[in-house]
Amino acid sequence: MQEPTVVLTMLSRMARKPTVQFDQLFPKLYNLNLWLMAYEQIAAHPGNMTAGIDGATIDGTGIERIQRMIEDLKAARYRPKPVRRVYIPKANGKQRPIGIPCFEDKLLQTVVRLLLEAIYEPTFSAKSHGFRPQRSCHTALEQVKQMRGVRWWVEGDIRGFFDHLEHATLLRILSQRITDKRFLHLIEQFLKVGYMEAWHYHKSYSDTPQGGNLSPILSNIYLNELDQAMERQIAQFNRGKHRRYTSEYMHVKHLKRKARQRACVTGDWTEYKALHQQQLALPAHDPQDDNFRRLHYCRYADDFVMGVIGSKADALHLKAWLSEFLHTQLHLELSEEKTLITNARQRIRFLGYDIKRWRADKRLKVRDKHGRVYTKRTCTYHLALLMPHDKCIAFAQTYGEWQHWKGQHRAGLLNLSELEILKIYNAELTGFLNYYALADNLSKMASRLLWLASVSFFKTLAHKRQITVSQVAHSLRRGKNRYGISHTRADGRVKEYVLVSSTKQLKRTPITYGNLDRRPTTWHYRTRTELGQRINARRCEWCGSQDGPFEVHHVRRLRPHRKSVMGTPYDGKATQDNGAMSPLSS
Repeated sequence: MQEPTVVLTMLSRMARKPTVQFDQLFPKLYNLNLWLMAYEQIAAHPGNMTAGIDGATIDGTGIERIQRMIEDLKAARYRPKPVRRVYIPKANGKQRPIGIPCFEDKLLQTVVRLLLEAIYEPTFSAKSHGFRPQRSCHTALEQVKQMRGVRWWVEGDIRGFFDHLEHATLLRILSQRITDKRFLHLIEQFLKVGYMEAWHYHKSYSDTPQGGNLSPILSNIYLNELDQAMERQIAQFNRGKHRRYTSEYMHVKHLKRKARQRACVTGDWTEYKALHQQQLALPAHDPQDDNFRRLHYCRYADDFVMGVIGSKADALHLKAWLSEFLHTQLHLELSEEKTLITNARQRIRFLGYDIKRWRADKRLKVRDKHGRVYTKRTCTYHLALLMPHDKCIAFAQTYGEWQHWKGQHRAGLLNLSELEILKIYNAELTGFLNYYALADNLSKMASRLLWLASVSFFKTLAHKRQITVSQVAHSLRRGKNRYGISHTRADGRVKEYVLVSSTKQLKRTPITYGNLDRRPTTWHYRTRTELGQRINARRCEWCGSQDGPFEVHHVRRLRPHRKSVMGTPYDGKATQDNGAMSPLSS
């Protein structure tokens, strides 16, 4: 039996050849080690303890359970079960449908996802960032920030993408690289399995359930057609190597060259220096040059943005082309109310950030090929990523009055311990501020939010202790602008938990990711972990018995709240997710 890393690496290398087609993928689903790799990847996710329509969870998984699923695949007995549909609230007040598959379907979907990622990930566009290894919202925003000189934005949004993804079109796209009909039929079964809502069964005709392990990779395969079309459109749209020089700039440049010749003879460089400063103050290129155009593009899931260096007519033409391509080729529809054409002088919203153009005249000292130093200017129009004011206000309302930035105590937390309250504040603050770590105004906005949250924290503890806020701050002080709570562990060691109250405590690291188009990447094909070794050991971890069959029991993680568990008061210690190996009870 081949190691899964070898299987996936070979598929990844073969996929880099555009003419290669894959016709023997279904037998790779019989590889037990590949299933163990999939199990290791999803075992720690708390969502695995949420049951599907069959009531089963990840608890009780063992080698025998996986082998039975493999035998069902070999005998063509396997049938996916409908997903259980639930709804979660969206930011705009609406409800987002989420499909919860059964655990066995989720495990098989993960195995299929590993194979599809190995085949398609090396061929995906570098301008795609959603649901991909080593990529995130931050990598997409870093790419957008490099779109200097943009004059028009085309903000794209596909109307109900996950609800209108056409199955026939997706299978047609998959069949261009995958010719294994049994493998394609299995994916079709997952797409058309349907869903249960309020104990009523509904068929699926044109969607992929949000929440399934297979949906992200399938959506990227579907929208990769858009990415490739955009690459061709960019090559066709771009024109000219650089803008033409203005007549005023060229005139001063000519006078400067004459002044240099005279200065070399007379030794008086006054006129030359004055002309040099005048030249640096003039715009070098004509921004209205029709012979120079550039198009930039970045996509995260079904949200994308195009930066146009050209006229508004160019932006309108691109929007019309985009709408026609999505309608005719992918059978999707642009959302008219969200697909906007915006002048770069105005702010746009992308992935929760405000993108603003600002003017800067940066001058750099560089050397030419002869070693001579000269002054070079950078692009005039740069982009800044900003924390939206409305997002900050909505977040600040948790801690008090945002109109006057006055913190208030939180009555709902008074029944928790002081350490639990501190951890809740830290989790909320770091989760929000770490997402906006790329914002250029982070220090200004975060300092106000941290002040408001710190005052709210002190007032909450003051209400709990029935003392003043200054007394609480004095008791928690651990240095300059540093407040914390000491906790003594069972072994006697003391650990200090510090409140996030200063922007210096935030981690701002550069965003980097590998080039997926250079060499075959195998970093995301992990080797066997401890959990995989334990499930494959076929030995009970409680009594040491080797008489099987065996299964792994997973325990739902308990949140630190004051409730009793099985009649015993909860001591605040969370249980482990990966459980232990034990024999099946008789």
